[in-house]
Amino acid sequence: MRICFIGDSFVNGTSDPKCLGWTGRICAAVCKQGHDITYYNLGVRGATSADIQSRWFSEVFDRLPHYCDSRIVFSFGLNDTHLENAKSLVEVESSIANTREILNAAKEIAPVLMIGPPPVIDVSRNVRIANLSKHFSEVCTQLNVPYLDVYTPLQKSEIWLQELDQNDDTHPRAAGYAELARIVHNWDGWKDWFKNITVSDRETVTLFRAVGKKEMELIQESDFIAFPPRLSFQPIFYPVLQKAYAIQIARDWNTKDAASGYFGYVTKFRVLADFLKKYPVQTVGSSIHQEYWIPAEELAEFNRNIVGKIEIIAEYQP
Repeated sequence: MRICFIGDSFVNGTSDPKCLGWTGRICAAVCKQGHDITYYNLGVRGATSADIQSRWFSEVFDRLPHYCDSRIVFSFGLNDTHLENAKSLVEVESSIANTREILNAAKEIAPVLMIGPPPVIDVSRNVRIANLSKHFSEVCTQLNVPYLDVYTPLQKSEIWLQELDQNDDTHPRAAGYAELARIVHNWDGWKDWFKNITVSDRETVTLFRAVGKKEMELIQESDFIAFPPRLSFQPIFYPVLQKAYAIQIARDWNTKDAASGYFGYVTKFRVLADFLKKYPVQTVGSSIHQEYWIPAEELAEFNRNIVGKIEIIAEYQP
């Protein structure tokens, strides 16, 4: 599993003399439990939600290849609340819009978690932080992204407040980061990523495919474990990498196609990454129009490398 942590100075671990921050500590803890992870700390000191909105995709794209079991954790917001000329550096409405756009796009790439901004010593700023955390929580609920409010427990933490007071009123040192790490480590949103995963598990790639009515009937006959053989005029099998692309095909093409029975289904499934490495990713349009070209005679082998069941995640009719 590869995990990108994207955010500000708290993600970076600024002021931690052990250079671990909370991200390093929670990743060390799951590694001790036997999980095989690679983590990328992409915290940038001073970053606002606007900064992250402009940079997160390129940084994730470089670090999370499509064939990996990937995850993304966002944590930001504190810098948005900094006052400049009596105004927040990023107004609340813009912070909310940036966050919604970031999470909406990130969900199409990998499972996502969001961790809210922590409290500082400045009382008036804490009011703004608490308000922003509440709005972030609401956005995450609407988008079905797990959200962790760390403001509330840390505001009551003597360790956290003492560390801020003895440092720069904003960042803790080692003990404070350890306290934040404990909160995240015990959070169900984080723990759920590691249930039933062992160091021996092989990496898989999540793929999507739009199918019509007849093909769906044949998938059902296989007990949702295989795609049917190609017909004589179908030399290539096309699974796609982005859910949005599969939705586009199912909704806009299949529902207008008599051969598809005017039905469009979006399927989701996982394939062993080692098997897919021999097939280059083909881009046939914009960045979301990416697919594999599997020769029809190799589809049976492709089916044998599917892990688990083929799921139906959307259905479209005229």
